[in-house]
Amino acid sequence: MGTQSTGTRTLVWIDAREAVVVSWLEDRAQVEKLESDVPDHRKSTGHVRHDSTFRHGGGGAPQTAGEPRREEHLNRFVEHVAERLPLDVDLLILGPGTTRERLERHVRELDAHRLHPRTVTCEASAPRTDRQLIARLRHVAGADPRRREAREQRDETIHGVVG
Repeated sequence: MGTQSTGTRTLVWIDAREAVVVSWLEDRAQVEKLESDVPDHRKSTGHVRHDSTFRHGGGGAPQTAGEPRREEHLNRFVEHVAERLPLDVDLLILGPGTTRERLERHVRELDAHRLHPRTVTCEASAPRTDRQLIARLRHVAGADPRRREAREQRDETIHGVVG
């Protein structure tokens, strides 16, 4: 993503439970949270059953570890998040797992069909607070806040100037 301070940039932090979309609109951040209805992974019972009629390692439909409904929910959630993203902005997609990669693929496929050039960056990231995400987007958008010297802050406090 560029470091220009003009225009709009969008950051998405996503995992299977939620997505946080942070947009930088000229001089301020807008945060939108999207909750998913993706069910948790099924717990193993400790006993693995093998279907003798199914041949592993060759052709056929991809295996989903017995969680086809979870995959359906996850795909719908990724599509929903992608629909909420503006079309004409650079994207930075963050997240801890493979959901961020799934969103990146989906956005790139949509862009290819629209013949719409934009920069889409995907990076691994641990969970972040809203303030951390806003700070990251400000940095990427080239709109870092001006750092003040300790002397400036002390002078403002002494002279009663509130900033």
